Amino acid sequence: MAAWPQTPIHMWMHNACAQMLWLGDSALPVTASAYPRAPNTTYITSLRSGWFDYAAQESSEHRFISAALRLAGNFAKWMGLDRTVLVGNAPISTNIWTLQQIAEIPAWCASISQTYRSCFVAVRNVQPSKHRRLIQQLQSQGFVGIPARVVYEFDFRAPSTKKHAHLLRDKSALMRSGLQVNVLDCITNVQSERLCHLYQAIYLEKHSPLNAQYTPQFFHEMVTSNVMSCLALENADKTIVAFALLYTVDDTLTVPALGYDTATPIAGLYRLLFAAISQYAEKNTFLLNYSSGAGDFKRKRGGVPHMEYTLIRAPIYGYVFKNAWLAMIQRFTHRMQVDDLIALGA
Repeated sequence: MAAWPQTPIHMWMHNACAQMLWLGDSALPVTASAYPRAPNTTYITSLRSGWFDYAAQESSEHRFISAALRLAGNFAKWMGLDRTVLVGNAPISTNIWTLQQIAEIPAWCASISQTYRSCFVAVRNVQPSKHRRLIQQLQSQGFVGIPARVVYEFDFRAPSTKKHAHLLRDKSALMRSGLQVNVLDCITNVQSERLCHLYQAIYLEKHSPLNAQYTPQFFHEMVTSNVMSCLALENADKTIVAFALLYTVDDTLTVPALGYDTATPIAGLYRLLFAAISQYAEKNTFLLNYSSGAGDFKRKRGGVPHMEYTLIRAPIYGYVFKNAWLAMIQRFTHRMQVDDLIALGA
């Protein structure tokens, strides 16, 4: 796995509102929130954005629920949740760690809790099926687990006899489309601008400004430094009409960003892009963690849902009162199962 460039996070993301640190022998990524929090700070660096603001936006059709979430977010602000250090937190939606990084997380959490005594300390993207020992170690330090989201995985590490009709149709459509699938390990500044434009059209304009507002420099550095590669669908003119960043750690593949041309006459670009991603994962025998969202689409193509948690500890200053608040949230959410979140649209 290539080392991440030591670039200030604001050069990669307009709405980070955080400081980026790289700690220890494994260069464990850590984000420390800046205060006060700016409007539309991304959920990647702000738990309040992820737990309350993003959820309120997605519930906008249900006015009471949306209003309740915004009220709860204001209370979280008063409780100091805007002062949070996220351990193991690269500037991407889904963190996957090496075994060395997983082993280092508990010690860094203990150290950071002492250094940032007025801040909450948290670890995102924790799955009980994969991180049981990590959860136990963090719980022994006073961390509690809060259900965060449902992520979908496709396991291509072993041959499967089960064929999913939707995915087969997507692969056939990709073959008929005439688009060229290329995996790029180097991109130009012009291509970086193109990727940024396609990403923004989907993540920011179509969905939410609380998603990461990446810059062209982010795309350029991720690919040219070999931290990620870029899977591109190109038309006959060599124009990129859809893309996905590919990030691998050991045998796990994630897709930190993707985008496609909403103005193109080519139908179903999102389906074609996923077909290309799945073919890449299958060829390289990866476990594909395809993050959250578009749950129905992913389930129809064989995606297996998994609950993901955030492990969080109250700050030393005000610990008793703030820990009681976290314990209340945990009691309210601990019975939530994958099916419950799917019923809500996950």
